[in-house]
Amino acid sequence: MGIFMFHRPEMPKFNYIPRYYNPEKEELEKRKAAMGLDSKLSDSERLRVQMRQRWGRNIDDGKSLKQGYSFKWLRYAIIFGISAFLISVIFFTPFVENFVTMFLKMGGK
Repeated sequence: MGIFMFHRPEMPKFNYIPRYYNPEKEELEKRKAAMGLDSKLSDSERLRVQMRQRWGRNIDDGKSLKQGYSFKWLRYAIIFGISAFLISVIFFTPFVENFVTMFLKMGGK
């Protein structure tokens, strides 16, 4: 029955009821749970908040994440600086030429 001439079937209707989301209230509930006060969060959500607080991974303020990134970029900056210094010594000074002539003199004896 794949062909419908004039009558098209109706689309299914869903009983979706939109709910209001208040991020400030959600943040307040998380803070209450972190301090151990009575909050409306479920037990699993309250446990997650307490675990993040105890382990020092509080994602909401982002402090722990920023500290990790700063050390990462510092490490990259040091590696880049050392690489730039070595490249400049090798290509823009007579260091390599003197090094090669020293080995040729030693091999000639």
